[in-house]
Amino acid sequence: MNFYSYQYLVEHNNEPNFLFIIGMLILAGAMFTTGFLYFKNRSDNKYRDLLIIFALGIILFIGINYNNYEQQLDINNKSNQTLALMRSVAKDKKVSAKKLYSNSSSLTEGMLIKSGKNIYRVSFDNNLNSYTLSDANLISSEKIQLVKK
Repeated sequence: MNFYSYQYLVEHNNEPNFLFIIGMLILAGAMFTTGFLYFKNRSDNKYRDLLIIFALGIILFIGINYNNYEQQLDINNKSNQTLALMRSVAKDKKVSAKKLYSNSSSLTEGMLIKSGKNIYRVSFDNNLNSYTLSDANLISSEKIQLVKK
């Protein structure tokens, strides 16, 4: 069973999609280069055609990645909720949030929070606005892996 540290969730939440950024930069650079060459040599239609192809490529690339962007926003929102829960538990238990671990990156009924040697089961109300912590024991504590970064 994996337990994710507070710091891991913070860093994982802020991780940008580098592949999307690099792809957009390459396509934009190619489009600007062919645009410059087209305006320099207006009689040569191959640059105009390349400009249109790269512009359509950018539109296609954005369209394909828009769904991934929405999914990433949803994951970030869920991670932010988990981080808020961990800060609240840290305040209640009077420990640093950086010493807490969660077995889930999103709020789920029955998720576990590890603080030192103590493990707590989290129960939520219907709206996920309040929680109750109860002591929990694992059957096999040998399989716990702490993911720090």
